[in-house]
Amino acid sequence: MDISNVLNESKKEKKNESKDEVRVHKKPIQLRDIENRSSSNRGDRSIETDAKITELIKKEKEAVFNQPWNKLDKGLKINRIKAFIEQEQNERNISKKQREQLETILLSACRGNKLNKLSDVIYDIESGVIISLKSLDYSEEKGYSLRTPETKVTRTTGKSRSNIERFIKR
Repeated sequence: MDISNVLNESKKEKKNESKDEVRVHKKPIQLRDIENRSSSNRGDRSIETDAKITELIKKEKEAVFNQPWNKLDKGLKINRIKAFIEQEQNERNISKKQREQLETILLSACRGNKLNKLSDVIYDIESGVIISLKSLDYSEEKGYSLRTPETKVTRTTGKSRSNIERFIKR
């Protein structure tokens, strides 16, 4: 037996096999394990119907405002502020101009992070409604205004003064 003939025969067989038949390979063990795990998980879950999904979404929508004021994101805060503006309009019978004024004041304050603290807003968690804003003032003549807390400027005089400053101070 000649080795060169054996090698040539095996090459010819491989060429014939590739033309006639497609070789099927086994899946790797890791892939089979993943498929088995995922198929077993699918069998345990109940199939969600459209009605169940819409019910879950509805519950989530109702519960989204039932968080403390400082935990709400900015979009939810703006939503609650707009609901508060509607409430103010209904309670005080304010004009359209005053409503627009109130809206610009409160929305700019919210966007400027001036209504982030729990101490700024009295918010009912159960109903998801703003009861009042502590810094909001209303007068019949002037309309709405927002009080901003005064920031105290303090200057510390410590050891950081130079010798010249000390001499001039005396």
